[in-house]
Amino acid sequence: MRSQLLAGFIGLAVLCLVVVACGPTAEPSVPVDLATQKAASAPGSIKVVVIGKSVAPYWSNVEKGVDAAGQDLGVETVFFSPSKEDVAAQIQTMETYIAQRVTGIAIAPSDPQALEPVMRKAAEAGIFVITLDTPPVEDSISLVYIGTDNLAAGEIAGKTMARLLAGSGKVGIGRGSDTALNALQRTEGFIAGIAGTDIEVLEPVNDKEDPAIALQLANSIIAAHPDLGGAFGIYAYNGPIWATAIKEADAVGRIQLVCFDATSDIINGVKEGVIDATVAQREYDMGYKSVQIIKLMAQEGVEAALAEMGAQDGVIDTGVDVITPATLESYEATLDRKGIPHDWSTAGWEPPSR
Repeated sequence: MRSQLLAGFIGLAVLCLVVVACGPTAEPSVPVDLATQKAASAPGSIKVVVIGKSVAPYWSNVEKGVDAAGQDLGVETVFFSPSKEDVAAQIQTMETYIAQRVTGIAIAPSDPQALEPVMRKAAEAGIFVITLDTPPVEDSISLVYIGTDNLAAGEIAGKTMARLLAGSGKVGIGRGSDTALNALQRTEGFIAGIAGTDIEVLEPVNDKEDPAIALQLANSIIAAHPDLGGAFGIYAYNGPIWATAIKEADAVGRIQLVCFDATSDIINGVKEGVIDATVAQREYDMGYKSVQIIKLMAQEGVEAALAEMGAQDGVIDTGVDVITPATLESYEATLDRKGIPHDWSTAGWEPPSR
């Protein structure tokens, strides 16, 4: 009897061990399979969110591209930009749309390192995550970057400045971030573009995407360096800010201004003759292509979408155009031919004589 009771106890203990061993356990973290990732949203419903950096004419052009793609492709789209560069706001917006389990999110990360964890969280939730305008960190979860090759574009700006200054002079640089990769690469490319010349580049100033601060900094540089020969604006608003400072200092023609983008205020600066050249990104295309590729990813898979959109090494380079008073009319003709909207015109305008 005693041996039977002991055997019963042993059997019960073994059974308990089996139940514990087979009970629920914490699920291990599973790497995201980018090639086979499926959308989190319901089949047939595609919703794409595009997150910009700030409220500015440049981002209005991105939004136009997003809206046009939504209408053309039958996709629900949302565009959001914080009032000025705000990493916390971008993270919170990501969290909001992760909770809604949208199909895809395209983001221009103000601080790629800080945004990477929440981008990874979105991907792990089955959301297609891509970047536009600003490249992500190395080995990012981002499926593709859509935007400018900023090193190459910065080098084009540098070579343009070198020609304007005939190889010598002092140049000030204004930018909106010391962490965003696009700002850093454009600066690096610009310096490479003037290599071998006698051009001196001043330490770049960071206005944190605040136009009021940007104007103060531009005015300070011009006042502190009476021999300033050139100015370089990294972000879309920097060019018009420099233009205002140059006009206030009565230095039009003396300070050569090269900037980025082709917003209406920049084009007006080119028409006036205060902006000598601008490297125009194709931000409308960035917005449009972001929606387009996320739709393709949801319908055809990641690899098929990347191949169809012509991605090379995880990048879709949207290219740039160099606009000067001499090339403005041909640039407008190109926009019209592609059907890209713009709220300015060269009708009745003649290039400045200087």
